[in-house]
Amino acid sequence: MTGSDTVLTGREVVGPYVAQCAATIRTSLPLVLADSPDAIHAARVATRRLRTALRTFRPLWVHGHRSLRDELRWYAGLLSRPRDLEVVGDWLESLLRGPEAAALYGDAVADEIAEEVRRDRDEALTTMRKELKGDRFSRLVGELPPADWSPAADLPAELLVVGLAAVPGRTAAEEAAALPEGEERAAAIHELRKTTKEARYAVDALGAAAEEQSELWKKVTSTLGVAQDGQVAQEVLKELAKDAPAHKAVWDALSTMVSQQAAVAEVDGLALVTEAAALPAVRLSAH
Repeated sequence: MTGSDTVLTGREVVGPYVAQCAATIRTSLPLVLADSPDAIHAARVATRRLRTALRTFRPLWVHGHRSLRDELRWYAGLLSRPRDLEVVGDWLESLLRGPEAAALYGDAVADEIAEEVRRDRDEALTTMRKELKGDRFSRLVGELPPADWSPAADLPAELLVVGLAAVPGRTAAEEAAALPEGEERAAAIHELRKTTKEARYAVDALGAAAEEQSELWKKVTSTLGVAQDGQVAQEVLKELAKDAPAHKAVWDALSTMVSQQAAVAEVDGLALVTEAAALPAVRLSAH
């Protein structure tokens, strides 16, 4: 550091990030229930970011906030199915409405995809809304943001927070190196993607100083996300094969396309994990 640098504490670095996530969650319920544009996605991301921060930077608070993290996981879980179907529906439609596929199959088949995903998503939204009745969400937001800062929160961030933020990235690299083959691989890839999201959100909490790390981990999660979305897409295609057997050739062709794209994304994503985990540690200072 130079003489003009100001030492930042863990609370000064992580506190604003946690407060921002908490604010998004507190105001999210009416928007989520109305299925407002991007509302479910924004709420889910904020919920996962806060849960990651509370776990990754656990020493910064007096209490472990295990119950709060469990409630954040509950809320994120309710949001996951509607959001996943939204992403997968857009993906499948884009495949079918591309020039080559459109010439072969026409818009009618793409409309069937859109309708199947819409029905599935409506069911998921109904389930979500039922679960969000009552006061469980109110109790959750009543605990936000946690303010029981520990003495460790006033230590220089370089001494504690930077090291803690690097842990999920190292864990992701270890998981990527130990991926099993066969039937267990899909579940392992899913777990790996969750770890890479933790790595991304952990470095996001460090702010602008971690921009390089954040951008690369974002690329990791979006790439591995294609592999994960492939599993949801295959579920939709199986339902279509039962509901619209006359188009079996189309569903089979789409299934092959999805599998191919997911396989490429897995290879690319694993290479990116190695690259991201090898980045140098973040340096924090305020000028």
